[in-house]
Amino acid sequence: MKARSCPVVLSVLAGLLLTSAGRADEPAVLTHAFFDPADPAVAEIRRLGEWTLDRAGVMMQAEVRRVLADSAPAMAIGVMHLKDYKLPVYAPGKPAVTGLRRTSLHVRNPANAPDAADRAALDRIKEQLDQGEPVAKILVQQVKQTGQPDVWRVYRPLVAMRQCLVCHGSAEALAPGVQDALKVFYPHDTAVNYQEGDWRGLMRVTIVVPATAK
Repeated sequence: MKARSCPVVLSVLAGLLLTSAGRADEPAVLTHAFFDPADPAVAEIRRLGEWTLDRAGVMMQAEVRRVLADSAPAMAIGVMHLKDYKLPVYAPGKPAVTGLRRTSLHVRNPANAPDAADRAALDRIKEQLDQGEPVAKILVQQVKQTGQPDVWRVYRPLVAMRQCLVCHGSAEALAPGVQDALKVFYPHDTAVNYQEGDWRGLMRVTIVVPATAK
């Protein structure tokens, strides 16, 4: 699925797995609603979300360069997890980032599978692409979860760049050893057969707003 109008935000390379930097066992989604990112009421949430996404993107690309400088793609698949990423420091009374993750309609790791709210965001981007409409640069969503305070999610699209195709390209043309490594680490992988410029999925920041900040 081509995404030429989609913002090229991050270079997501072979097997780069962004696990949640917050809680891995997120509560079930009850309801979700999208907000206009230009709405002044969500300006602080959007600003924090975009800043966090920008910071994570820089760290991801640095990790890719560092790991691949010392390892072949097949060896790197199991180690590029952005596991050292630290969430922004919480400021009392201010919105706080509680999680960062990546998801897609075609995941490599089942842990990155979308929940209901993620799926709604993915479907929104897919519909824009299918209709030939401009793709949203950012999505802002409010989510209600079981037994938890309401949270906000800020999403940004990801696209496949040329270097991503070493491990996400045609299944028949992956870098040497990659298919074998994928069978070991991700036996149910569906994140292959992309072409340069294809839409890959979404990066998501989760934000909680204290009651005093509302």
